[in-house]
Amino acid sequence: MAWYDGYRAYDDDTLATLANPGLLRRAAKDVEAGKIAWAEQGTEAGVVTADGQRVQLDARGPQQARCDCPAPGICKHILSASLWLRALEPAAPGSPAGAHSDEQQDRQAPPGTDPLAEILALDAAALFKAAGVAAVRRAAAAASSVVEWRVQGGALVMDLPELGASCRWVAGAGYAGMVSEVPAAERKAVHLIAIAALRSAHGQPFAWPESARPAPVEDTVRLGERERAFLLQVESMLEELLTGGLSHVSELTSARLLALNMSARGEGLPRLAALLRNLGGTVDLLVRRDHRAEERDAFALMARIHALCAALARAEGELAVALRGRLKRDFDESAALDLLPLGAHWWQTRGGARGLTVAFWDLAGARVLQASLARPDGSDTAFTRGSAWSANALWSGAGAAQSVCEAALRLEQPRLAEDGRLALGGTTRAQPLPAWTADDPRLKSIGCGNWSELGERLRAATGLAAEPFDAVLLRPSDTRPPVLDEAQQRLDWLVQDDAGRWLRLGIPVGPEHRQRVDNLDRLAARRAPVHAVLVRIERSAASTELMPIAVLSSNAKKALQAVPLDFADEAARTTSLANRILRMLQARQQQRQAVPVGAPTLAARLLAPLTEVTETQAATGRMALTAAQRQRLHDALDRAGSVGLEVLSSALRAHLASPAAVPLLKLGFLCQLLGELDGLPEQRKAQPT
Repeated sequence: MAWYDGYRAYDDDTLATLANPGLLRRAAKDVEAGKIAWAEQGTEAGVVTADGQRVQLDARGPQQARCDCPAPGICKHILSASLWLRALEPAAPGSPAGAHSDEQQDRQAPPGTDPLAEILALDAAALFKAAGVAAVRRAAAAASSVVEWRVQGGALVMDLPELGASCRWVAGAGYAGMVSEVPAAERKAVHLIAIAALRSAHGQPFAWPESARPAPVEDTVRLGERERAFLLQVESMLEELLTGGLSHVSELTSARLLALNMSARGEGLPRLAALLRNLGGTVDLLVRRDHRAEERDAFALMARIHALCAALARAEGELAVALRGRLKRDFDESAALDLLPLGAHWWQTRGGARGLTVAFWDLAGARVLQASLARPDGSDTAFTRGSAWSANALWSGAGAAQSVCEAALRLEQPRLAEDGRLALGGTTRAQPLPAWTADDPRLKSIGCGNWSELGERLRAATGLAAEPFDAVLLRPSDTRPPVLDEAQQRLDWLVQDDAGRWLRLGIPVGPEHRQRVDNLDRLAARRAPVHAVLVRIERSAASTELMPIAVLSSNAKKALQAVPLDFADEAARTTSLANRILRMLQARQQQRQAVPVGAPTLAARLLAPLTEVTETQAATGRMALTAAQRQRLHDALDRAGSVGLEVLSSALRAHLASPAAVPLLKLGFLCQLLGELDGLPEQRKAQPT
């Protein structure tokens, strides 16, 4: 095998990660134009001329290639040489080079290479030596137990959701040949974290060197001096970012936020680490001028981070433990889980990540558990809504989500995190259990059947020390047909609890939710039994919305079935025009009887001018208030004082007296918290018909 055979493992996505898609396209055009040729051929290395430049390459891959052009890093010439080399015929025995072949552009890794097997066969001592002491110590401190992986061409792609990073192990290239977009300062540590998480998922965890293991976190005492110094570093970063203006962030900001995220994990502050990760993703969108990015989202996260840092600096005892967050590096694989599938939904974030999440009811734990198939971006073109639902297996013995949702199952050796997330793949095995029926007595004990209890859970999930949740299973005693709210562009569905209270669930009308809206409307039109409803909790600064994403129903044979509204194929209604008109009139009558919805809350009306001014300051970085802004804040101060919001009034007076980053962040968090509390869903008693 020739030294350049390993280049066939570098597919287009891997090369684009090394540079960027635009540069790769230019390099491909040079290859098509015949601008690449051998200059020197050898058995261990070679020199290729690319568009007039000399590129020195060897078996270590493009990262170690050298070009005599002045461009830094991976240039167009290195990319074009790599594209050309991966298309060469395998060298005949004794021959130093092969001939070019257009038919082999899509060849993958050299025969017999398996990137997963390579990682599992790594020697820990040799790997730690290659990474270096500093990277090993940092990786051990910020180790992650959550990893998603897939083989793509000649590379194994590892996604680390807790760090917001993705790494690639290229077959035959080793640890030094790993590829990612992680900033250079953190690259070795993040690559090591990915390898350790993958091996742990396959039952081969690393034994970190004693000198690299992090010191134990004392959860019951106040923060130490080192942790306080780190909080000051975070606060300083926020002030610098805010005074510079969120509309003017640079690429260096994302790298610094990733470093802070890893440091927060190492200091035993997972709640702060999660917020920093989310802020990093939002800032990255702002840097790329993505149309989905908004400065207000970054400002809201910054305000929450600042408030958490201030609370952590003063907290002790149980409050300090709660503010730190749950720190758990390993999954619990001690017991099997008996699960009832509740359905699945498809999602896509504003940053481009997309995925499918399957929900289950844990019979023993009486809670909702979730497992997700996800991709951080659009690079994996084979991962689509349809393939995720019907083709991608979740666990050994389980099949894809479509088959998993058809019957109850038992998971052996489940990898379950404390936040209710089930890891996919690994050593977990699934076994089918007997199907449930509509008259199964266990149905009366699943989910929440009292909306007051739901309201208490939602209120408890607000604030800095709260444990938020994003899905809940409701057990309604009755439902009304869904009604289209034309003014709010939303399909509203009223569900009743055991005490006779009605709760509004809603699905926004739009292209992304079209199938969900149609399936719910058709399900209600055929009067299908509703035993339970899986609801996704959508939070914003102004309100908390409850969106139905799946229904537990039963067929004519009383067999229980999960109906995911994103994937079900409910038959179109075939009723006559007269019946459709009659149903529309009935729906309007029910809409008049229902609880009025859509009116802005008191907090939303009160905070509107205040948030407009603060978000403008955050975006521009101009702390000095204009005359118009100052007048708007004075008006907001009068209104806040008139309704007794003294804490908000005090923060507003401080910002008016001395406009700066810190008072602006405090004001932003108070507005956010007030909006969350005042925007919780209402429950009302049924009105007489």
